[in-house]
Amino acid sequence: MFFTSGISANELDTNDQMRYQSLIQEVRCLVCQNQSVAESNAELAKDLRREIKLQIQDGKSDIEIKTYLLDRYGEFILYEPAFTQKTFFLWFSPIILLLMFYGWFRKIGN
Repeated sequence: MFFTSGISANELDTNDQMRYQSLIQEVRCLVCQNQSVAESNAELAKDLRREIKLQIQDGKSDIEIKTYLLDRYGEFILYEPAFTQKTFFLWFSPIILLLMFYGWFRKIGN
């Protein structure tokens, strides 16, 4: 279920509506934390949906909108964090853990 609370994506053309829907699915509600802003009815989620729509109407690209959100709210706002020096370990930790477990199981087997 998607809440819009007076925020109508119908004012956007078809391409912008698709961008809007995609972006609000990628942005985490900071109040609910386990829901996207598309799913949340928290006041902050409503404000974020409104802000994303306004930025799309202003001609901002998806990258510019995400950068604005990251600068304002931090890495936690996006479900998929950017690949940066700060998130390097986050992205590669599954591979590192697999290699560690492989080495551990290999040692046990010998």
